[in-house]
Amino acid sequence: MQIRFAGIGGQGVVLAGVILGEAAAIEGLNVVQTQDYSSASRGGHSIADVIISKEPIYDVIVTKADVLVALAQLGYDTVKDELKEGGLLIIDTDLVKPDRDYIGAPFTRLAEETTGLALTVNMVALGYLVAKTGVVKKENVEEAIRRRVPKGTEEINIRAFRAGFEEGLK
Repeated sequence: MQIRFAGIGGQGVVLAGVILGEAAAIEGLNVVQTQDYSSASRGGHSIADVIISKEPIYDVIVTKADVLVALAQLGYDTVKDELKEGGLLIIDTDLVKPDRDYIGAPFTRLAEETTGLALTVNMVALGYLVAKTGVVKKENVEEAIRRRVPKGTEEINIRAFRAGFEEGLK
């Protein structure tokens, strides 16, 4: 499965990709994770690619995404044509206005309501993705969160992930 996260700097897109990749590795799957971002640390485009497979992986970047998670209009506009025909588009419904069919929720608003921090939007979106696709197990993502987020923020990030997961089950 080829998954692309797209947003803007400061939304934690790269960290979401790293955590998803680590969760897949915990499960013993093959995984490649790469990222691309503009030179602006805040506000420029940010993309994280994750390729997960039981078979060997020969691509180093997403060629045609099975799933595109768009957290900002700029991110969506930058990569929208790289979602394959019939692919799944997941968006932050408050921030992205797509020109095709999609599913999603107001991820940034949910992050603020759940944790008081908009910057946990990445974990909310990651939870939603995992609930909708089943690409990896929930408990493995939580383990990857514990390993990868800054020390002292593990529980707040897991709370945001679980909020997104619950939203995705609806």
